[in-house]
Amino acid sequence: MATTHIKRSDSASRLVNYAEKRAVLKDGLNLDVDYAKSQLKQVREVYGNQGKTQAYASRISFSPKELDPTNENDQQKALEIAKEVYQKTYPNQQVALYEHADTNALHVHAVIGAIDLETGRKMHGNWQEYREKLVHNTDEISQEHGLEVTQVDPNRYEKRTMAEIKMQAKGQPTWKDQIRQAVDKTMANRLVTDFQTFRDDLKQKTVDVWERGKDLTYQLTGTNYKARGNKLGTAYEKGEIYHELERRTRNHTKTRNPDTAKPDRTQPNLERNQELSGHANSITEQTTDRIDRTAPTDRASQSTGQSGFSNDLEQFRKQQRDQQTTINRDAQRRARTVQRANTQDKSKDNRSLKTDKQRPKEQQRDVEKSQQQSKSNRSRNDGPSR
Repeated sequence: MATTHIKRSDSASRLVNYAEKRAVLKDGLNLDVDYAKSQLKQVREVYGNQGKTQAYASRISFSPKELDPTNENDQQKALEIAKEVYQKTYPNQQVALYEHADTNALHVHAVIGAIDLETGRKMHGNWQEYREKLVHNTDEISQEHGLEVTQVDPNRYEKRTMAEIKMQAKGQPTWKDQIRQAVDKTMANRLVTDFQTFRDDLKQKTVDVWERGKDLTYQLTGTNYKARGNKLGTAYEKGEIYHELERRTRNHTKTRNPDTAKPDRTQPNLERNQELSGHANSITEQTTDRIDRTAPTDRASQSTGQSGFSNDLEQFRKQQRDQQTTINRDAQRRARTVQRANTQDKSKDNRSLKTDKQRPKEQQRDVEKSQQQSKSNRSRNDGPSR
């Protein structure tokens, strides 16, 4: 039985210095293990791939019940198994292997260069997939060498403090249990395939979640009770949650059938042509013509098959031109009708406006006329002026 571990590191030289000191055996992949530090640095300089991560620190441990740390044959076997695992998992990476026998279990430290020797780029993608691939290959190769497959300890998925353990023994749930139960119910819903849906579903269960650095933070809504994912357990960490959501998204994409009921946008919209042209028989005529063209015909009477096809194509184009001409003619006729109606309305408005302008003048003339009549009346009544 073998267990494995892997994590990022910002110093490849530090990893080599630690592993090389106590190594009983060592080996390398795509490098000379005696010059591991210089060759790892040389590859980084050649490709000019600067960044924080220089290498990955990994370790494979073997059960003392299967491999004895003091037995030289078992030591050699452990190194061979580890070399096969890393060769299969990281074939294009530089890997320096150092075996330690200073504990109760044989274990091999691996310093994995971050640069892919074929592409010149760093390892990118889903970190959880890299870890799962390494675990899978370790179990597979260990079984080929007669070792037992590692059984996952279910308790490792939940981290509990001593206070939580005591409360659990008394049958008293903790606030961390409430968060765990909410997350478990949300992840049990197969419709949750992205982080936004995951967050919304937890919100309905009175749990808030947000990204904070390399992990997630959970909090009971309206309280000060909050915890990081790595404090709740492996199953609640950011990498584990994101990996599961991405896996569901990929499966959903693969199983989704294409929409065969979607209409073909390249075909002409016959109903719209009928509406624009105003001919009720246009669809019937076009359908009849299409049936006639697609029906099997006797090509023996034609000179060649290509000429017959050209005739059909020319006839179809002529029909389309005639139809477009009819549409344009109807559109122009409707435009003239609308223009004529607008002109009549405008003339009517002008006449009304002119009438309104003349009305004050007529009223003024009526007033002046009445004043003149009053003056003439006073002249007749008062007699001649002096």
